[in-house]
Amino acid sequence: MEIQQIFLVTMRWLHILATAAWIGGCIFFFAVLRPALRGSSEESLLNRLAGNEFRQLVDMAIWVLLVTGTILSIDRLTSGHSTSTYGIVFLFKLSFAIWMFYLVWFRNRSGNRKVIDTSNMKKGIISKLAAMLSATNLIMALGILVLLLSEFLGYIFEASIMR
Repeated sequence: MEIQQIFLVTMRWLHILATAAWIGGCIFFFAVLRPALRGSSEESLLNRLAGNEFRQLVDMAIWVLLVTGTILSIDRLTSGHSTSTYGIVFLFKLSFAIWMFYLVWFRNRSGNRKVIDTSNMKKGIISKLAAMLSATNLIMALGILVLLLSEFLGYIFEASIMR
């Protein structure tokens, strides 16, 4: 195995690790932590503390994803095996990833952030929709979509090599 191949395998591994930490953490928050804390007298405090710690992990994951993603994208796009379909799917993936970065770095940190408190709202369609469209939930959904597009890109790339 050549140095270049070892380098690219390392970049892919770091990219996957950062993705797993960020999106896996989002899923953990959504599916485990929130339900476990719901109704607790310390719910707000514990959510805030866990969120602050998780934000540090997400910041590091984003930087790793930006660096490794750039390297991996250049490698794939200049390989001679990238088709126009690959390019289109890649642009969708990149757009969704940029949207996620925006939600984390700019929207969630701005002083103008609006927090939707659904605890006192009736559990109607509007309150459920507002809760579903929160930045945290949107980041998780976009992350899952980006993972799906990544798998699709791998399939497209491998199929083009086999031709």
